[in-house]
Amino acid sequence: MKTYLIRRLLLFVPTFLGVSVFIFVMLHTIPGDYATSLMIADEGEGGAFTQEDLDRVRDKLGLTGPYPVQYARWLGNFFVGDFGTSWSNHRPVLDRMLPRILVSFELGVLAVMISITMGLILGVTAAVRRDTWVDYVFRSVSMSLQAMPGFWALMTIVTLVAVFDWIPPIKFAHLTDDPVRNISVLLLPAFLTGLRSTAEILRMTRSSVLEVLHEDYVRTANSKGLGRRKVLYGHVLRNALLPVTTLAGFEVVFLMSGQIILEQIFNIPGIGKLFIQAVASRDYPTIQGVVMFISGVVLLANLTVDIMYAWLDPRIRYS
Repeated sequence: MKTYLIRRLLLFVPTFLGVSVFIFVMLHTIPGDYATSLMIADEGEGGAFTQEDLDRVRDKLGLTGPYPVQYARWLGNFFVGDFGTSWSNHRPVLDRMLPRILVSFELGVLAVMISITMGLILGVTAAVRRDTWVDYVFRSVSMSLQAMPGFWALMTIVTLVAVFDWIPPIKFAHLTDDPVRNISVLLLPAFLTGLRSTAEILRMTRSSVLEVLHEDYVRTANSKGLGRRKVLYGHVLRNALLPVTTLAGFEVVFLMSGQIILEQIFNIPGIGKLFIQAVASRDYPTIQGVVMFISGVVLLANLTVDIMYAWLDPRIRYS
């Protein structure tokens, strides 16, 4: 296990390099030039600019020199913890990201708790009550939730306002400033975000539990007279969680890396909303910083899933 962990951690470096090269090339091949746009905006206010002025702005933004040189300069700063300075508000990118990461993390934690808890409970219940009305209802609800479009949160708000004459709180407050308002603002978007993941975990849990229920060791445990609850939670559920763990790991990545649509609709100052603002203003340093952060979340989530595999199933060994 130790060797495996070291090898996986070493693989983080080439993966990060690949992501950084991709996002750098994508940003710098987009038509247009931020420095030119900036100078044109100034010229619209009555100020003319020369080529020397344009070169000075490009040099200040770090847009001078060949692309490999620009990339090497940015990557060197990144690995020492310097994500650059935001072009839109002239603050360090890391200072802009940290408070928003905490907000998205809080929203993600609530959504993950809701999705995993509800998904496991409903999935096990549907498997135990296979082919009953409970199973049919849970499966129907699961398929309906998975078919929902990404903008259904906005439809939910419209329904709440039109039918119940209730507007959800959207004035955000940080947890340390006002815990009650913070939870009241995040609870509904976390619930709406977690519902889709709940549907997927429910279906996977049901399928896995039904498959394990027909294994020989489960029949042996039943024949020995073990209680149904002990067989279910001691033998069935632990082995059935292996494929569910993989799915849950991907859902954690999805939920923890910022919800762009939800954060926009509910006015939540998270990392997803920061990404939209950075794209709109062509703030390259901020876009690169956010993408690298999300890449790190993906890598850590995949590593955590692999470690949980070994913990759940002692038969799995990494050499």
